[in-house]
Amino acid sequence: MKPILPDFRRSGMIRSRHPNEGDFLMAGTALCLLAALLLLLATPAAAQAPLEISFWYGVGGQLEKIIQSQAEKFNRSQPGVKVVPFYAGAYGAGGPMQQKLLASIAAGSVPDVVQLEIHATCTFASKGALVSLDELMAKSRHDRKEDFLPVLTNTACEGKTYGIPFNRSVPILYWNRDRFQKAGISGPPKTWAEVSAIAPKLTQEGAGGPGAKVFGFMPINQWWFFQAMTWSNGGEMLSPDMKRAAFASESAVAGLRVWTDLIDRGHAQIRTGPTEFLQTIQDFVNEKTAMYWGSAADMGAVAAAKFEWRAALSPGFEGKPLVVPQGGANAVIMAKIAPERQKAAWEFIQWWTSPAEAAYWSRETGYVPVVKKALDDPDFKAFLKANPNHAVPIEELQYSRAAPPSPKYFQVLQLVQRAQQNIISNKAPALETLKSTAQQVDALLAAP
Repeated sequence: MKPILPDFRRSGMIRSRHPNEGDFLMAGTALCLLAALLLLLATPAAAQAPLEISFWYGVGGQLEKIIQSQAEKFNRSQPGVKVVPFYAGAYGAGGPMQQKLLASIAAGSVPDVVQLEIHATCTFASKGALVSLDELMAKSRHDRKEDFLPVLTNTACEGKTYGIPFNRSVPILYWNRDRFQKAGISGPPKTWAEVSAIAPKLTQEGAGGPGAKVFGFMPINQWWFFQAMTWSNGGEMLSPDMKRAAFASESAVAGLRVWTDLIDRGHAQIRTGPTEFLQTIQDFVNEKTAMYWGSAADMGAVAAAKFEWRAALSPGFEGKPLVVPQGGANAVIMAKIAPERQKAAWEFIQWWTSPAEAAYWSRETGYVPVVKKALDDPDFKAFLKANPNHAVPIEELQYSRAAPPSPKYFQVLQLVQRAQQNIISNKAPALETLKSTAQQVDALLAAP
Protein backbone atom coordinates (compact mmCIF):
# COMPACT_ATOMS: atom_id res chain seq x y z
CA MET A 1 0.00 0.00 0.00
CA LYS A 2 1.30 3.42 -0.93
CA PRO A 3 2.29 5.38 2.17
CA ILE A 4 0.47 8.58 2.87
CA LEU A 5 2.98 11.46 3.22
CA PRO A 6 2.07 14.53 5.19
CA ASP A 7 1.47 17.76 3.26
CA PHE A 8 4.01 20.03 4.94
CA ARG A 9 3.00 23.04 2.82
CA ARG A 10 -0.60 22.79 3.92
CA SER A 11 0.39 22.21 7.53
CA GLY A 12 2.35 25.47 7.51
CA MET A 13 5.67 23.79 8.28
CA ILE A 14 6.94 25.15 4.91
CA ARG A 15 6.06 28.77 4.29
CA SER A 16 5.87 30.47 0.95
CA ARG A 17 8.64 33.12 0.33
CA HIS A 18 8.07 36.46 2.05
CA PRO A 19 7.25 39.14 -0.47
CA ASN A 20 10.34 41.22 0.69
CA GLU A 21 12.81 38.33 0.83
CA GLY A 22 14.37 39.23 -2.58
CA ASP A 23 15.15 42.70 -1.28
CA PHE A 24 16.89 41.19 1.70
CA LEU A 25 19.05 39.04 -0.61
CA MET A 26 19.99 42.03 -2.77
CA ALA A 27 20.91 44.04 0.29
CA GLY A 28 23.11 41.21 1.53
CA THR A 29 24.89 40.97 -1.83
CA ALA A 30 25.52 44.71 -1.80
CA LEU A 31 26.99 44.50 1.69
CA CYS A 32 29.35 41.72 0.56
CA LEU A 33 30.50 43.77 -2.40
CA LEU A 34 31.08 46.81 -0.18
CA ALA A 35 33.09 44.71 2.25
CA ALA A 36 35.22 43.35 -0.62
CA LEU A 37 35.87 46.89 -1.89
CA LEU A 38 36.88 48.07 1.58
CA LEU A 39 39.22 45.09 1.85
CA LEU A 40 40.88 46.03 -1.44
CA LEU A 41 41.29 49.63 -0.32
CA ALA A 42 42.82 48.43 2.93
CA THR A 43 45.32 46.15 1.15
CA PRO A 44 48.96 47.28 1.68
CA ALA A 45 50.57 49.32 -1.11
CA ALA A 46 52.96 46.44 -1.81
CA ALA A 47 50.08 44.46 -3.28
CA GLN A 48 49.15 47.25 -5.67
CA ALA A 49 50.53 47.51 -9.18
CA PRO A 50 54.12 48.84 -9.16
CA LEU A 51 54.96 52.27 -10.53
CA GLU A 52 56.34 51.82 -14.03
CA ILE A 53 59.26 54.01 -15.08
CA SER A 54 60.95 54.12 -18.46
CA PHE A 55 64.69 53.55 -18.80
CA TRP A 56 66.39 54.52 -22.05
CA TYR A 57 69.67 52.77 -22.76
CA GLY A 58 72.02 52.98 -25.74
CA VAL A 59 74.10 49.82 -26.12
CA GLY A 60 73.42 46.74 -28.20
CA GLY A 61 74.68 43.20 -28.60
CA GLN A 62 75.74 41.32 -25.48
CA LEU A 63 75.59 44.51 -23.38
CA GLU A 64 71.92 44.95 -24.25
CA LYS A 65 71.14 41.42 -23.08
CA ILE A 66 72.81 42.09 -19.74
CA ILE A 67 70.95 45.39 -19.27
CA GLN A 68 67.63 43.71 -20.01
CA SER A 69 68.45 40.93 -17.57
CA GLN A 70 69.50 43.39 -14.86
CA ALA A 71 66.29 45.38 -15.26
CA GLU A 72 64.28 42.18 -14.76
CA LYS A 73 66.40 41.35 -11.72
CA PHE A 74 65.68 44.77 -10.20
CA ASN A 75 61.96 44.34 -10.82
CA ARG A 76 62.01 41.02 -8.97
CA SER A 77 63.98 42.49 -6.08
CA GLN A 78 61.18 44.78 -4.85
CA PRO A 79 57.44 45.25 -5.45
CA GLY A 80 57.09 49.02 -5.76
CA VAL A 81 58.86 49.95 -8.99
CA LYS A 82 58.91 48.32 -12.41
CA VAL A 83 61.63 49.47 -14.80
CA VAL A 84 60.72 49.24 -18.47
CA PRO A 85 63.96 49.32 -20.51
CA PHE A 86 63.93 50.72 -24.05
CA TYR A 87 66.78 50.72 -26.58
CA ALA A 88 66.80 54.28 -27.90
CA GLY A 89 69.74 53.87 -30.30
CA ALA A 90 73.47 54.24 -29.75
CA TYR A 91 74.21 56.75 -27.00
CA GLY A 92 77.49 58.10 -28.35
CA ALA A 93 78.64 60.77 -30.79
CA GLY A 94 75.40 62.74 -30.93
CA GLY A 95 73.74 59.58 -32.22
CA PRO A 96 70.14 58.38 -32.34
CA MET A 97 69.53 58.35 -28.60
CA GLN A 98 70.52 61.95 -28.11
CA GLN A 99 68.42 63.03 -31.08
CA LYS A 100 65.42 61.19 -29.64
CA LEU A 101 66.05 62.71 -26.23
CA LEU A 102 66.14 66.23 -27.66
CA ALA A 103 62.89 65.52 -29.51
CA SER A 104 61.25 64.17 -26.35
CA ILE A 105 62.27 67.28 -24.40
CA ALA A 106 60.82 69.51 -27.10
CA ALA A 107 57.58 67.49 -27.08
CA GLY A 108 57.32 67.60 -23.29
CA SER A 109 57.24 63.81 -22.96
CA VAL A 110 60.53 62.53 -21.58
CA PRO A 111 61.73 59.17 -20.26
CA ASP A 112 62.41 58.86 -16.53
CA VAL A 113 66.02 57.66 -16.39
CA VAL A 114 68.56 57.68 -19.21
CA GLN A 115 71.97 56.14 -19.92
CA LEU A 116 73.55 59.37 -21.18
CA GLU A 117 77.04 59.62 -22.72
CA ILE A 118 79.35 61.32 -20.21
CA HIS A 119 80.45 64.15 -22.50
CA ALA A 120 76.82 65.01 -23.24
CA THR A 121 75.79 65.22 -19.57
CA CYS A 122 76.76 68.87 -19.17
CA THR A 123 75.12 69.70 -22.50
CA PHE A 124 71.72 68.48 -21.30
CA ALA A 125 72.20 69.73 -17.73
CA SER A 126 72.87 73.26 -18.98
CA LYS A 127 69.45 73.18 -20.68
CA GLY A 128 67.72 72.41 -17.36
CA ALA A 129 66.79 68.93 -18.54
CA LEU A 130 68.34 66.93 -15.68
CA VAL A 131 67.83 66.60 -11.92
CA SER A 132 70.67 67.71 -9.66
CA LEU A 133 71.72 64.70 -7.57
CA ASP A 134 73.97 66.21 -4.89
CA GLU A 135 71.38 66.08 -2.07
CA LEU A 136 70.34 62.54 -2.97
CA MET A 137 73.96 61.40 -3.06
CA ALA A 138 74.69 62.90 0.35
CA LYS A 139 71.89 60.79 1.88
CA SER A 140 72.68 57.58 -0.03
CA ARG A 141 73.97 54.39 1.58
CA HIS A 142 76.62 53.76 -1.08
CA ASP A 143 76.35 56.51 -3.69
CA ARG A 144 78.02 59.27 -1.73
CA LYS A 145 80.86 60.91 -3.60
CA GLU A 146 83.45 59.31 -1.34
CA ASP A 147 82.04 55.85 -2.11
CA PHE A 148 83.15 55.91 -5.75
CA LEU A 149 86.37 54.92 -7.41
CA PRO A 150 87.89 57.81 -9.45
CA VAL A 151 85.00 57.65 -11.93
CA LEU A 152 83.08 60.84 -11.13
CA THR A 153 84.64 62.50 -14.15
CA ASN A 154 82.17 64.39 -16.32
CA THR A 155 79.23 63.87 -13.99
CA ALA A 156 78.94 67.55 -13.02
CA CYS A 157 78.16 70.86 -14.69
CA GLU A 158 78.70 74.31 -13.23
CA GLY A 159 79.38 72.90 -9.77
CA LYS A 160 76.40 70.54 -9.52
CA THR A 161 76.30 66.77 -10.03
CA TYR A 162 73.81 65.49 -12.60
CA GLY A 163 75.01 61.96 -13.35
CA ILE A 164 75.90 58.77 -11.52
CA PRO A 165 78.53 56.59 -13.26
CA PHE A 166 76.49 53.87 -14.95
CA ASN A 167 79.11 52.27 -17.16
CA ARG A 168 82.74 53.38 -17.19
CA SER A 169 85.60 52.30 -19.38
CA VAL A 170 89.08 53.39 -20.39
CA PRO A 171 90.93 52.69 -23.64
CA ILE A 172 93.15 49.62 -23.41
CA LEU A 173 95.32 47.61 -25.78
CA TYR A 174 94.35 44.06 -26.74
CA TRP A 175 97.09 41.76 -28.04
CA ASN A 176 97.26 38.21 -29.36
CA ARG A 177 99.81 36.48 -27.12
CA ASP A 178 100.16 33.51 -29.45
CA ARG A 179 101.15 35.70 -32.40
CA PHE A 180 103.47 37.82 -30.27
CA GLN A 181 105.32 34.70 -29.12
CA LYS A 182 105.64 33.38 -32.69
CA ALA A 183 107.07 36.73 -33.73
CA GLY A 184 109.58 36.63 -30.86
CA ILE A 185 107.99 39.60 -29.05
CA SER A 186 107.90 39.18 -25.28
CA GLY A 187 105.16 41.59 -24.34
CA PRO A 188 102.87 44.45 -25.40
CA PRO A 189 104.16 47.85 -26.53
CA LYS A 190 104.21 50.60 -23.93
CA THR A 191 104.76 53.52 -26.28
CA TRP A 192 103.64 54.54 -29.76
CA ALA A 193 107.24 54.24 -30.92
CA GLU A 194 107.13 50.58 -29.87
CA VAL A 195 103.79 50.08 -31.66
CA SER A 196 105.40 51.44 -34.82
CA ALA A 197 108.39 49.12 -34.40
CA ILE A 198 106.61 45.81 -33.71
CA ALA A 199 103.54 46.13 -35.97
CA PRO A 200 105.59 45.20 -39.09
CA LYS A 201 106.89 42.08 -37.30
CA LEU A 202 103.33 40.99 -36.58
CA THR A 203 102.00 41.61 -40.08
CA GLN A 204 101.56 38.49 -42.19
CA GLU A 205 100.62 38.40 -45.85
CA GLY A 206 98.18 35.65 -46.79
CA ALA A 207 98.28 34.17 -43.29
CA GLY A 208 94.65 33.11 -43.38
CA GLY A 209 94.60 31.74 -46.90
CA PRO A 210 94.83 33.16 -50.43
CA GLY A 211 94.39 36.92 -50.38
CA ALA A 212 94.09 37.02 -46.57
CA LYS A 213 96.27 39.16 -44.38
CA VAL A 214 96.92 39.66 -40.69
CA PHE A 215 97.68 43.27 -39.83
CA GLY A 216 100.05 44.12 -37.05
CA PHE A 217 97.78 46.78 -35.58
CA MET A 218 94.29 48.20 -35.90
CA PRO A 219 93.34 51.47 -34.22
CA ILE A 220 89.76 52.75 -34.03
CA ASN A 221 89.49 56.18 -35.59
CA GLN A 222 87.33 57.89 -32.98
CA TRP A 223 87.85 61.11 -31.02
CA TRP A 224 88.11 59.21 -27.73
CA PHE A 225 91.47 57.76 -28.76
CA PHE A 226 92.69 61.03 -30.27
CA GLN A 227 91.96 62.68 -26.93
CA ALA A 228 94.10 60.06 -25.13
CA MET A 229 97.05 60.51 -27.51
CA THR A 230 96.86 64.29 -27.28
CA TRP A 231 96.86 64.32 -23.48
CA SER A 232 99.55 61.63 -23.18
CA ASN A 233 101.84 63.72 -25.37
CA GLY A 234 101.40 66.80 -23.22
CA GLY A 235 98.74 68.48 -25.37
CA GLU A 236 95.27 69.76 -24.54
CA MET A 237 91.92 69.76 -26.27
CA LEU A 238 90.80 73.20 -25.08
CA SER A 239 92.38 76.19 -23.36
CA PRO A 240 92.07 76.33 -19.54
CA ASP A 241 89.16 78.79 -19.79
CA MET A 242 87.46 76.51 -22.37
CA LYS A 243 87.11 79.41 -24.82
CA ARG A 244 89.58 78.28 -27.49
CA ALA A 245 90.75 75.09 -29.20
CA ALA A 246 94.17 73.83 -28.17
CA PHE A 247 94.51 70.62 -30.19
CA ALA A 248 96.07 72.09 -33.35
CA SER A 249 99.59 71.23 -32.23
CA GLU A 250 102.45 68.87 -32.92
CA SER A 251 101.63 67.10 -29.65
CA ALA A 252 98.18 66.28 -30.96
CA VAL A 253 99.16 65.05 -34.41
CA ALA A 254 102.03 62.77 -33.29
CA GLY A 255 99.80 59.77 -32.62
CA LEU A 256 97.80 60.20 -35.82
CA ARG A 257 101.05 60.23 -37.78
CA VAL A 258 101.99 56.85 -36.28
CA TRP A 259 98.67 55.51 -37.52
CA THR A 260 98.93 56.96 -41.04
CA ASP A 261 102.52 55.75 -41.39
CA LEU A 262 101.57 52.17 -40.45
CA ILE A 263 98.55 52.27 -42.78
CA ASP A 264 100.64 53.59 -45.67
CA ARG A 265 103.21 50.83 -45.15
CA GLY A 266 100.51 48.13 -45.03
CA HIS A 267 100.96 47.20 -41.37
CA ALA A 268 97.73 48.68 -40.02
CA GLN A 269 94.14 49.00 -41.13
CA ILE A 270 91.27 51.29 -40.13
CA ARG A 271 87.63 50.32 -40.35
CA THR A 272 85.11 53.04 -41.22
CA GLY A 273 81.39 53.61 -40.81
CA PRO A 274 78.96 53.31 -37.91
CA THR A 275 80.04 49.75 -37.05
CA GLU A 276 83.80 50.36 -37.11
CA PHE A 277 84.13 49.59 -33.40
CA LEU A 278 82.34 46.24 -33.64
CA GLN A 279 84.15 45.38 -36.87
CA THR A 280 87.54 45.97 -35.30
CA ILE A 281 86.70 43.78 -32.31
CA GLN A 282 85.63 40.99 -34.66
CA ASP A 283 88.81 41.45 -36.71
CA PHE A 284 90.83 40.79 -33.58
CA VAL A 285 88.71 37.79 -32.57
CA ASN A 286 89.01 36.41 -36.12
CA GLU A 287 92.80 36.98 -36.13
CA LYS A 288 92.82 39.62 -38.82
CA THR A 289 94.96 41.80 -36.59
CA ALA A 290 97.51 40.93 -33.92
CA MET A 291 96.60 43.88 -31.69
CA TYR A 292 94.10 46.69 -31.51
CA TRP A 293 93.34 49.66 -29.29
CA GLY A 294 89.83 49.44 -27.94
CA SER A 295 87.69 49.78 -24.82
CA ALA A 296 87.62 47.89 -21.55
CA ALA A 297 84.01 47.11 -22.40
CA ASP A 298 85.16 44.94 -25.33
CA MET A 299 86.21 42.10 -23.05
CA GLY A 300 82.92 40.27 -23.21
CA ALA A 301 83.15 40.12 -27.02
CA VAL A 302 86.91 39.43 -27.10
CA ALA A 303 86.37 36.44 -24.81
CA ALA A 304 85.03 34.59 -27.87
CA ALA A 305 88.57 34.44 -29.31
CA LYS A 306 90.03 30.93 -29.76
CA PHE A 307 93.57 32.05 -28.99
CA GLU A 308 95.34 33.32 -25.89
CA TRP A 309 94.86 37.08 -25.64
CA ARG A 310 95.87 39.74 -23.16
CA ALA A 311 94.85 43.26 -22.19
CA ALA A 312 97.45 45.96 -21.51
CA LEU A 313 97.63 49.62 -20.56
CA SER A 314 97.24 52.08 -23.41
CA PRO A 315 100.43 53.08 -25.23
CA GLY A 316 101.91 56.45 -24.32
CA PHE A 317 104.88 58.56 -25.35
CA GLU A 318 108.47 58.10 -24.23
CA GLY A 319 109.30 60.07 -21.09
CA LYS A 320 105.77 61.40 -20.61
CA PRO A 321 103.05 60.25 -18.21
CA LEU A 322 100.17 58.25 -19.60
CA VAL A 323 96.91 60.19 -19.55
CA VAL A 324 93.62 58.70 -20.75
CA PRO A 325 89.99 59.79 -20.84
CA GLN A 326 87.18 57.82 -19.36
CA GLY A 327 84.35 56.69 -21.55
CA GLY A 328 80.86 55.41 -21.06
CA ALA A 329 77.68 56.90 -19.72
CA ASN A 330 76.02 58.37 -16.66
CA ALA A 331 72.63 57.46 -15.28
CA VAL A 332 70.63 60.70 -15.25
CA ILE A 333 67.12 61.53 -14.09
CA MET A 334 65.01 63.80 -16.24
CA ALA A 335 63.79 66.99 -14.58
CA LYS A 336 60.34 67.20 -16.18
CA ILE A 337 58.85 64.16 -14.48
CA ALA A 338 56.74 63.86 -11.33
CA PRO A 339 58.52 63.69 -7.94
CA GLU A 340 57.39 60.11 -7.31
CA ARG A 341 58.92 59.09 -10.65
CA GLN A 342 62.18 60.84 -9.76
CA LYS A 343 62.20 58.94 -6.47
CA ALA A 344 61.64 55.62 -8.26
CA ALA A 345 64.39 56.41 -10.79
CA TRP A 346 66.82 57.14 -7.95
CA GLU A 347 65.90 53.82 -6.31
CA PHE A 348 66.81 52.00 -9.54
CA ILE A 349 70.11 53.88 -9.92
CA GLN A 350 71.13 53.09 -6.34
CA TRP A 351 70.35 49.40 -6.88
CA TRP A 352 72.44 49.38 -10.08
CA THR A 353 75.49 50.86 -8.31
CA SER A 354 75.22 48.76 -5.16
CA PRO A 355 78.51 46.91 -4.55
CA ALA A 356 77.17 43.47 -5.50
CA GLU A 357 75.53 44.65 -8.71
CA ALA A 358 78.49 46.87 -9.66
CA ALA A 359 80.78 43.85 -9.29
CA TYR A 360 78.43 41.68 -11.37
CA TRP A 361 78.20 44.30 -14.15
CA SER A 362 82.00 44.53 -14.26
CA ARG A 363 82.47 40.77 -14.39
CA GLU A 364 80.02 40.37 -17.25
CA THR A 365 81.12 43.34 -19.38
CA GLY A 366 84.66 44.52 -18.64
CA TYR A 367 83.46 47.94 -17.49
CA VAL A 368 85.11 49.00 -14.25
CA PRO A 369 83.16 48.54 -11.00
CA VAL A 370 82.28 52.10 -10.10
CA VAL A 371 82.11 51.85 -6.29
CA LYS A 372 85.03 51.04 -4.01
CA LYS A 373 83.21 48.37 -2.01
CA ALA A 374 82.76 46.27 -5.14
CA LEU A 375 86.49 45.56 -4.97
CA ASP A 376 85.95 44.01 -1.53
CA ASP A 377 83.36 41.55 -2.84
CA PRO A 378 84.86 38.05 -2.30
CA ASP A 379 83.46 36.72 -5.55
CA PHE A 380 84.87 39.68 -7.46
CA LYS A 381 88.28 39.26 -5.86
CA ALA A 382 88.32 35.63 -6.91
CA PHE A 383 87.19 36.64 -10.39
CA LEU A 384 90.03 39.15 -10.82
CA LYS A 385 92.55 36.56 -9.65
CA ALA A 386 91.27 34.09 -12.24
CA ASN A 387 90.84 36.78 -14.95
CA PRO A 388 93.74 39.26 -14.64
CA ASN A 389 92.78 41.00 -17.90
CA HIS A 390 89.84 42.56 -16.07
CA ALA A 391 92.21 44.16 -13.57
CA VAL A 392 93.94 46.20 -16.32
CA PRO A 393 91.25 48.88 -16.75
CA ILE A 394 90.93 49.22 -12.98
CA GLU A 395 94.67 49.84 -12.83
CA GLU A 396 94.45 52.35 -15.68
CA LEU A 397 91.88 54.46 -13.84
CA GLN A 398 94.75 56.10 -11.97
CA TYR A 399 95.91 57.62 -15.27
CA SER A 400 92.50 58.97 -16.26
CA ARG A 401 91.25 62.52 -16.11
CA ALA A 402 88.08 64.44 -16.84
CA ALA A 403 87.35 66.09 -20.16
CA PRO A 404 86.67 69.85 -20.13
CA PRO A 405 83.21 70.38 -18.54
CA SER A 406 82.01 72.69 -21.28
CA PRO A 407 78.35 72.46 -22.34
CA LYS A 408 79.65 72.66 -25.91
CA TYR A 409 82.36 70.04 -25.56
CA PHE A 410 80.37 67.33 -27.25
CA GLN A 411 79.95 69.57 -30.30
CA VAL A 412 83.71 70.16 -30.21
CA LEU A 413 84.32 66.42 -30.33
CA GLN A 414 82.02 66.02 -33.31
CA LEU A 415 84.11 68.55 -35.25
CA VAL A 416 87.28 66.73 -34.17
CA GLN A 417 85.80 63.46 -35.40
CA ARG A 418 85.24 64.89 -38.87
CA ALA A 419 88.83 66.10 -38.93
CA GLN A 420 90.12 62.66 -37.95
CA GLN A 421 88.13 60.99 -40.70
CA ASN A 422 89.52 63.44 -43.22
CA ILE A 423 93.09 62.86 -42.03
CA ILE A 424 92.92 59.06 -41.92
CA SER A 425 90.49 58.21 -44.72
CA ASN A 426 91.28 61.02 -47.17
CA LYS A 427 94.96 61.44 -46.28
CA ALA A 428 94.49 65.14 -45.52
CA PRO A 429 97.54 66.81 -43.94
CA ALA A 430 97.15 66.33 -40.21
CA LEU A 431 98.31 69.61 -38.70
CA GLU A 432 96.69 71.81 -41.35
CA THR A 433 93.41 69.94 -40.99
CA LEU A 434 93.44 70.34 -37.21
CA LYS A 435 94.21 74.06 -37.55
CA SER A 436 91.21 74.50 -39.80
CA THR A 437 89.04 72.56 -37.35
CA ALA A 438 90.35 74.66 -34.45
CA GLN A 439 89.00 77.78 -36.18
CA GLN A 440 85.56 76.17 -36.36
CA VAL A 441 85.78 75.24 -32.68
CA ASP A 442 86.79 78.78 -31.70
CA ALA A 443 83.75 80.14 -33.52
CA LEU A 444 81.52 77.57 -31.82
CA LEU A 445 82.82 78.43 -28.36
CA ALA A 446 82.49 82.16 -28.97
CA ALA A 447 78.86 81.90 -30.06
CA PRO A 448 76.21 82.62 -27.40
